[in-house]
Amino acid sequence: MITDIKARDIKRLLLRVYKKYSSGAITEAQAHKETYLLNSVLKAIELTDLEDRLQIIENTLKNG
Repeated sequence: MITDIKARDIKRLLLRVYKKYSSGAITEAQAHKETYLLNSVLKAIELTDLEDRLQIIENTLKNG
């Protein structure tokens, strides 16, 4: 199981998909599938990061 994936990791993977597609190594359909999945993971990372930050702010405000 992969843990602690960062947004920069997804960026790197998206660039890899772009390069594979640009070189003809994968089809448009395959590139679309891969980018869709990677963007879904990126959104989840962004949301959980924001959730964590918000929780820290709320705790700080609550506890002074």
